[in-house]
Amino acid sequence: YSNENNFKSSTNINLTLNYRPLQSLSFELTPGYSKYFNNLMYVNQVDYIAEKRYIMANINRNTVNMSIRINYNITPDLTIQYWGQPFVATGEYSEYKHITNSKADALSNRYQTYTPGQISYDEPSETWFIDENIDGITDYSFEKPDFNVKEFLSNLVLRWEYMPGSTVYLVWSQTRNNYVNDGTFAFTNDVKDLFDEGANNIFLVKFSYRFGR
Repeated sequence: YSNENNFKSSTNINLTLNYRPLQSLSFELTPGYSKYFNNLMYVNQVDYIAEKRYIMANINRNTVNMSIRINYNITPDLTIQYWGQPFVATGEYSEYKHITNSKADALSNRYQTYTPGQISYDEPSETWFIDENIDGITDYSFEKPDFNVKEFLSNLVLRWEYMPGSTVYLVWSQTRNNYVNDGTFAFTNDVKDLFDEGANNIFLVKFSYRFGR
């Protein structure tokens, strides 16, 4: 959807694929992609003289995720279930501005975009500096808000009903996380970076026993 002369727009695509090569084995893939743009995304709040400056910007956000499910019934009493979800979200900010009249009827009259003479970026500190009155002295600053978040969650469960009503579960859970202060979207590289990270692994064993047979 889009509105207010393309000040905001969003695209969402989702798909579900099922495959059952055997009666006892099934696969399900649910990939999704979303793209979001907003001309007035909040960035930060700073003090300037006796006023507050509400910093806004354009944002281009991309999100990709996919849910993977595998179910395998080895026997009626022994099953394996797997679930995994890779997730990548990036946000790139541009055209920084500050609010001048938040109640103006037209969105374009609610803010003032910084000119090249007012805004500068320092790469080593990843900070934007604002010289609003262009007198050669920094009036305020804020950190670069761009982001690139990657996450992978997975669970593998072996379930064995060793007696009617009594079950043992073996569970392996894994989590991978990666974050960088960069809004660049490159899915292949993002996934590679994610799996270059060390994983957090949790192993669990759960027993249940039915009394009163």
